[in-house]
Amino acid sequence: EYLNKEVSENPKNGYAFSWIALIKCHQEEFGRAITAADLALKNLPKKDKEYVYFAYETRAKIYCELEDTIKALADYSAAIKVSPEESDAYEKRAQIYYEQGKYDLADADYRQLIKLDQGGVMGYMGIGRNLNAQKHWDEAIEQFNYVANLYSDYSSVYAFRAEAFIGKEKWAEATDDIISALS
Repeated sequence: EYLNKEVSENPKNGYAFSWIALIKCHQEEFGRAITAADLALKNLPKKDKEYVYFAYETRAKIYCELEDTIKALADYSAAIKVSPEESDAYEKRAQIYYEQGKYDLADADYRQLIKLDQGGVMGYMGIGRNLNAQKHWDEAIEQFNYVANLYSDYSSVYAFRAEAFIGKEKWAEATDDIISALS
């Protein structure tokens, strides 16, 4: 209500439109969400990288909901260009590449995530998942071993490593990892 009042009084308030876009996306009003994101990008000061990034990332999320991966990828790429030190857009763009089977492009984004946060797990996990998808079981296991060394209580690493062990028909190791993931 407040944001609608704000844009009716100040129709060039890109900040308000940024938040309206996100809210409309959560309400699954995707047409209104895109319109608000477009108005946000049109009216935000270009020097405010944080909000421009936010608007691009929000619009990319909307396009993902609409299953328009071409536009989503373009917006994630635009967000990265605006703020290359932010990790979320890399991770989300890598997910789209993974779903498309473009593992080399996904890996490039995951490697960038690792550069941004060497102690984080998402980059390493993404590369491991891509290796699993390509049935490169030994390399995937090495990747997941590294993650398990970083965070031994991260349950997903055991689930993904179990998948690699199953691919290698190493049933005992897979069972141990499944139990570790569940515990």
